[in-house]
Amino acid sequence: GGRQRVFMSLLPKESLRSDAQEPAPHASHCPRCGAGRCFAAARSSRGTSSRAEYLDTSLYVDVRARLPWLVGLMLVQSLSGVIVEIFSSLISDHIVLTAFLTMLVGGGGNASGQTIADLVQRLRTGEVSPADFGSVLAREASIGAILGLTVGACAFPRVSLLSKHAGLVDAVAISTAYAIIVFLANVVAVCVVLFLDRYGQAAVGSPPVVQAVK
Repeated sequence: GGRQRVFMSLLPKESLRSDAQEPAPHASHCPRCGAGRCFAAARSSRGTSSRAEYLDTSLYVDVRARLPWLVGLMLVQSLSGVIVEIFSSLISDHIVLTAFLTMLVGGGGNASGQTIADLVQRLRTGEVSPADFGSVLAREASIGAILGLTVGACAFPRVSLLSKHAGLVDAVAISTAYAIIVFLANVVAVCVVLFLDRYGQAAVGSPPVVQAVK
């Protein structure tokens, strides 16, 4: 006690005054923990503001932003019907391929969806930007190649062992196509997201554009 009083008397008065004026680190403001500087409280406040902004936005605004993409890309996807007609003779000779079309298309959609969601989030937080196109493309192409080879290898026994009408050639063709589709889906997703981000349309336009292109 005595030593502490002597030590305190030797401190400058300005230091004591600044310490006395230092605000308490936990003022009772946060309803969760009572802390005035609580990160959860700040995040909750921002989340409430964003939620109110979303719910107060007119439906017409959201529909106007999404509808042109869907209508335009519906017309683009009509080209797939033309392509199917061109290769109709090949499909008729290997009818088993039609049983796996949904798996192939779904695989590309799953891969591109993961890439789009990840990149849009990173663009929003500033981790990447369109200026990083080369680095992002190289990274996602590598990821797509690894994922494509892995899921393609998994698709081979799925086709050859679990399908009654698929032969060895069919299994090789389908698993190879699966690997290529996953790889291209990643690459296309990067190009579309970073391009549309320049116009503020990455979140709304990227999913349907990639779906139509692949």
